[in-house]
Amino acid sequence: MGREEYKRQHLEFIQGAINRMASNSFQIKGFTVAVVAILGSLYTANREYFCILSALLATILFALIDAYYLQLERKYRQLYDESVEMMDNDSLSLKEIYNMDVSEIKKSYCKALFSRSLCVPYLPILLLILIGCLASCHCL
Repeated sequence: MGREEYKRQHLEFIQGAINRMASNSFQIKGFTVAVVAILGSLYTANREYFCILSALLATILFALIDAYYLQLERKYRQLYDESVEMMDNDSLSLKEIYNMDVSEIKKSYCKALFSRSLCVPYLPILLLILIGCLASCHCL
């Protein structure tokens, strides 16, 4: 296997990690909608405020986990960009090929948490839960 094949495979591994992070993020959003829908229907049937609090907590926890995956995805994207740049400069050593360690790459968790890709799906869900809570206690 030649050096060019190693480089190509290295980029494929990084791209695979990026795809897994994006897939995990998508699945978490789906779980959030499913859990909130189930808890909302339980609340409608039983009028237990525990269901609303559980839906609120689940949404927040799923958003936090989703932010972690988005942060990791951004780290792997930076690793991919750095690897391509080193390949273009022909400075990527065999030791660096297949290095998937992103612990040294700094990407903000807070920026991931408050990014558009997380605020757009999670804020409306949180607002609907809060409106439902306020409407059920006749505060609106």
